[in-house]
Amino acid sequence: MKFLCITLLAFILFVSCSSPTKDKEEKVNTDLIGYEPVRTFPHDPLAFTEGLLVHQGKLFESTGHFGTSWIAEVELSTGKQNKKIELDSKYFGEGICIVNNKLYQLTYQTNVGFVYDLKTYKKLSEFNYTYEGWGMTTDGKNILVSDGTSKIHFLDTVTLKETKIISVTYQNNPLKEINELEWIDSFIYANQWQTNYILKIDPSTGKVVGRMDFNSLAQKVKNSYPEADVLNGIAYEAKTKTLLITGKLWPVMYAIRFK
Repeated sequence: MKFLCITLLAFILFVSCSSPTKDKEEKVNTDLIGYEPVRTFPHDPLAFTEGLLVHQGKLFESTGHFGTSWIAEVELSTGKQNKKIELDSKYFGEGICIVNNKLYQLTYQTNVGFVYDLKTYKKLSEFNYTYEGWGMTTDGKNILVSDGTSKIHFLDTVTLKETKIISVTYQNNPLKEINELEWIDSFIYANQWQTNYILKIDPSTGKVVGRMDFNSLAQKVKNSYPEADVLNGIAYEAKTKTLLITGKLWPVMYAIRFK
């Protein structure tokens, strides 16, 4: 049906033309990044979100749970998964990224990642690493991987060999549990597990240069849906400069515009 063919970009363009709402919260900390929620979309409340990204007008999501881990193209207007990869039950799925028409996926504690053909979802190969797999993104030249500590690993996109590691710090202190990653305008944006902050990280130094505070949105979700888990999931639509965020077991996804 024609309705199902409407691209994510069409929805995002609608968001961009919407009238913004005012953020009434006072920003005391100078490193806080202002934003405006401009629209909400439905999200599968059973999806334990690990990775989220936009690629060529399509929204991709990965989830993690033993027995129910999957990657799918998600219809933004309904939250429905239209095309899906389901992992073997022994794997706990984690972050994803797309590079050179290939879809990459991490797993949690099994030290193995998978590479799929983006069009067919056929598994092409596997790769190994010595740490836990958490979040994943790409700067176009490298694949960036978080492992639940303060470290972010940079992998060559061809060999998948590690080229460097940075340690994420805030006010000279290491920040652990760096999770879902997104590359936005030459900076790394990251969820920090068990917090409602998204961190803006300088990829050359690992220093946090800004934070986005989503405590009020997360509390709003929790108040209406007590089963909702932590904030996790960042997807950026570059053409409209719109950020999509959600959380594990959240029934909603927010479209955000930077102030």
